[in-house]
Amino acid sequence: MDRTGDLEAALSFVVGRIVEQARLSGERLSQEQRFLLDNLPSTPASGHSLASGHPEIVKLVPRDINYERLCSLAKSAYLNDREINPASLDWEFAFAIFALERHPMWGLLHWAGVRTYQRSSRDGLLLIIAGLLPVLVVILLASNSASKAPWILFKVAGIVCGCAAIMVFIFRASQLVKRRQMQNHLERCRLASRFVE
Repeated sequence: MDRTGDLEAALSFVVGRIVEQARLSGERLSQEQRFLLDNLPSTPASGHSLASGHPEIVKLVPRDINYERLCSLAKSAYLNDREINPASLDWEFAFAIFALERHPMWGLLHWAGVRTYQRSSRDGLLLIIAGLLPVLVVILLASNSASKAPWILFKVAGIVCGCAAIMVFIFRASQLVKRRQMQNHLERCRLASRFVE
């Protein structure tokens, strides 16, 4: 489904609200901040990242004051809109469309505190099942290793391959369920949003 119209509407809404909130705060956006808002990086350089896979080697990244200001402006605009009209789902719609389209504005809204739908309780059950699956495989392997049958290696390989296939299936199914839930949430937000025709 083509969501470019939704993405453009969400972008114009969020950028407009951040610019308006900056104006209301008394300090307009600088040229650097406006450029950053219009051209967000796909990975923000905030916090720290791990270098070369070693947890003890931390690569420090300098603070990005412009990005932090945009996040705080987005948060104050979001909270202001929630205070004025708690039933509006404009920000949730924008967050959902950015998440579905994997747009960099998703990160800014995430840092600003905008949240989307609550996950269902069955997600926890699926997580428990996925966690118990390797335990089940170890139990099956231990019980089968006691016998000295010549075909035990084939049986062990079958159990391991079956476990791996089930885990991949559970992962793919959870990704599809998450995407479908986000699409359903997006449609609910579309009905309550005032900037989408």
